[in-house]
Amino acid sequence: MVAVGCWISPFTYAQNAVALNEFLDERWATEFYYANANTVGEAILKIRGLLTKWHWYWICVIILFGFSMVFNILTIFALEFMKSPHKHQVNASATKLKMDCKNHKIGTSNTSTSKLVLLFQPLSIFFDHINYFVDMPKEMIKNGVLEKKLQLLQDVSGVFRPGVLTALMGITGAGKTTLLDVLAGRKTGGYIEGTIRIEGYPKKQETFSRISGYCEQNDIHSPNMTVHESLQFSAWLRLPANVKSHERDIFIDEVMDLVELTGLKNAMVGMAGVTGLSAEQRKRLTIAVELVASPSIIFMDEPTTGLDARAAAIVMRTIRKTVDTGRTVVCTIHQPSIGIFESFDELLLMKRGGQIIYSGSLGPLSSNMINYFEGIPSVPRIKEGQNPASWVLDISSPTTEYDIGVDYAEIYRSSYLYRDNMNLITELGHPKPNMEDLYFPRGYWQNFMTQYVACLWKQRCAYWKNVEHNGVRFLNTFVVSILFGVVFWKIGSTITQQQDVFNILGVVYGSSLFLGFNNCTSLQPVVVMERVVLYREKAAGMYSTLAYTIAQMAIELPYILVQVLVFASIVYPMIVALTPNLEMAAGLSFLIYVFWNVFSGFIIGRELIPIWWRWVYWANPAAWTVYGLMFSQLGDRMELIRVPGQPDQTVREFLEGYLGLEARYFHLITYLHLVVIALFAFLFFIFVKHLKFEQR
Repeated sequence: MVAVGCWISPFTYAQNAVALNEFLDERWATEFYYANANTVGEAILKIRGLLTKWHWYWICVIILFGFSMVFNILTIFALEFMKSPHKHQVNASATKLKMDCKNHKIGTSNTSTSKLVLLFQPLSIFFDHINYFVDMPKEMIKNGVLEKKLQLLQDVSGVFRPGVLTALMGITGAGKTTLLDVLAGRKTGGYIEGTIRIEGYPKKQETFSRISGYCEQNDIHSPNMTVHESLQFSAWLRLPANVKSHERDIFIDEVMDLVELTGLKNAMVGMAGVTGLSAEQRKRLTIAVELVASPSIIFMDEPTTGLDARAAAIVMRTIRKTVDTGRTVVCTIHQPSIGIFESFDELLLMKRGGQIIYSGSLGPLSSNMINYFEGIPSVPRIKEGQNPASWVLDISSPTTEYDIGVDYAEIYRSSYLYRDNMNLITELGHPKPNMEDLYFPRGYWQNFMTQYVACLWKQRCAYWKNVEHNGVRFLNTFVVSILFGVVFWKIGSTITQQQDVFNILGVVYGSSLFLGFNNCTSLQPVVVMERVVLYREKAAGMYSTLAYTIAQMAIELPYILVQVLVFASIVYPMIVALTPNLEMAAGLSFLIYVFWNVFSGFIIGRELIPIWWRWVYWANPAAWTVYGLMFSQLGDRMELIRVPGQPDQTVREFLEGYLGLEARYFHLITYLHLVVIALFAFLFFIFVKHLKFEQR
């Protein structure tokens, strides 16, 4: 069976072809007689158990070409006929329209006695003369632009108030999302000028997440959590520490009822567009995740983008309910339908270049906005039945503005709307009498241990439900351990020649590197997927990076231990009778694998590595593992073995002289394993904390 496994492997033919091409060359033709071999090259091939006749070179090449053809044909058939293993799940009971909206409001005094009241303070946000700059792109500098900075927001001022649903709208490039990010404090770069105040007091970004929520345009959630678990995790870390567990659960149930997710309580979130929740269900979950923090101000970035009319209507109904609780809600919106547009109370309209051209009430059927723009000479009037949102975006485009010869931003600054807004900022931009500034302790709501426990709980829930990931890692471990055991059956029971030691070295090398490489490759997609969630949760002020890092490492330990036990319990009894009794991350990991392989002490022994490269051997964790396992198993063996071209020597002498595995370094190798584990844990924490691949 082992022989069959050898000959059905493409690597067998590749290795033989390369070896034949090399060792049958004239430079290996020196006479050397060993087991029917007449040259040094043939002897090496014999010793390694490889083919020795030249005609096999072309046979191997042809067979490799055949393998390539077979695999390509199988790929074509798989792509043509195999369907996706995932089925998009939609819960009909959760998507049906619920027209009987509840009368209770979270956080208000008219809630029923069975409901929990988590009070929040209605807050207004004022912003005055906001300017935002970024460094001038290099492409623009190359094209002759002399300025060092590019301005994206110009003199933007306004007020967002409790119980008022405000639409932030404009054509592409107007800066609506930029303004939202500046106000929410989500910008990771650039230069901000101007004043932002909360109820008259200067905004404190380090604690702003305690009173605010931000709903991303892309609904970012851990796919292997249920709806209820996602809300539990958010509430656990974003509500004050004095809120008890049963109170959190009651409040979570209220929020699910508000956003119409009760029927999906135990549904898996899943991957967007593949499994789990539909698009509008995911959007409502995004809103719910913020609502369970009981915020006073909520920013939403294009909540209806990508949804059909029915789904968008459901999401807007959820947003309307949220506003009716007395919260301040601001939504960027792009080309909304008439029904959605008229759900808003006020509009802040921007033109390209980041300037405001309208800020005020929409009025019934958008009448206030329509009357304002139709009062400007030369502006085309709205047609009967035309969508007011589409009309105002058309007339505010740079082309229309140029054609009719107007500057909407200049007209706005000379209008009554601008004066009313500035008067409102002046009037409400100062603290009310007897009102104190909001105070929150610095840091996080929960202490470090609670953050760690919460992150560990989340990772446990997500890992346990990730059947595909766990199934693959344990199946790989089981199958490869059986394969190792069968191929290397009892190789350690008799050691009589050099090749026996090399065979054992191959087992140690393959065993020690397999689990690490397998786990690293399979874990990369999980870490990359969860890293995006980490960015959102960190921006919301949920936990520290250190708590997340420790939890991420801790949850891996039991799975790795099980893998090691499975592998060792199968492989060791079968072979280790040595004594009688998966884009950028994948590319980088491949480079590391090659590096560790070459200098692991298997492909080339330490004593044979050029002296100027031996430092790489000692810096290679894979080499330490091979060193430790080999010496612990063979370091006390004193049997004589045959070494071609040399006198017979003991196993230990061969280990020390040829492979460089000496007793004096054994304890050092053991301690180095502990050091490298701590080092990689520290580096994981540093990289997660400081390397951010999300730019705003």
